Amino acid sequence: ESDLGNGNFGSVKLGSYKYKGRNIPVAVKTLKNSDINAEKELMCEARLMAQLEHQYIVRMIGVCKSDQIMLVLELAALGPLNKYLKKVPKMSMSNIQLLMNQVAQGMAYLESKSFVHRDLAARNVLLANDTHAKISDFGMSKAIGIGNNYYKANETGRWPLKWYAPECLYFYRFDSKSDVWSYGVTLWEATSYGNKPYKGMKGAAILEMLDNDERMERPTECPQHLYDLMLECWKRKLDTNRSYIFILLLFH
Repeated sequence: ESDLGNGNFGSVKLGSYKYKGRNIPVAVKTLKNSDINAEKELMCEARLMAQLEHQYIVRMIGVCKSDQIMLVLELAALGPLNKYLKKVPKMSMSNIQLLMNQVAQGMAYLESKSFVHRDLAARNVLLANDTHAKISDFGMSKAIGIGNNYYKANETGRWPLKWYAPECLYFYRFDSKSDVWSYGVTLWEATSYGNKPYKGMKGAAILEMLDNDERMERPTECPQHLYDLMLECWKRKLDTNRSYIFILLLFH
């Protein structure tokens, strides 16, 4: 068993799944300890993932319970996009654009199912191969209730602030438009070959920068049209109808 990744919840290990006499490599998400709340959250993630079926979203194979609950997921062998780009910094920008177009399609599908991801980042875009991206990690994802067009959190948690739109931080409100903001940050990470966004900056300084209508600069290798797309994603909510639909249109 080798670790594929670690998070606050526990770790993802490489496993094997026997199906029709074949051993299929899989990713197994396990908890650090059998805390009841953590188990509940993992089961919520499993229930949500069971409703998703899309070529650009990691597929859930099943749930196992032995000493603890484990989530069995499709393996994306090349791992997270940000780490892969650090290891293979020669990937062409057109290839990166292809992968990020796939992510936009996966996110448009989530939007159509009334789910908000709330944790879209290059670390949660996994590569099945170097031309096939899959969105992963639905631990923070929420279904938007019927009659609502957003999800409201009751309190802050361990939030990935650098990927969040200002309205998430000020009003705890999440919808597909706030996912689009995160998509812009993810696109910045991809076109900067896995660099960290807002390097060295803390939350308050980032919010002040955004409130002054300043945004991250264009990564060195990034073509202008992709940077323009990021700026569309980072428009203030009042000025825009940030939506995946326009992302897909602008990509073509």
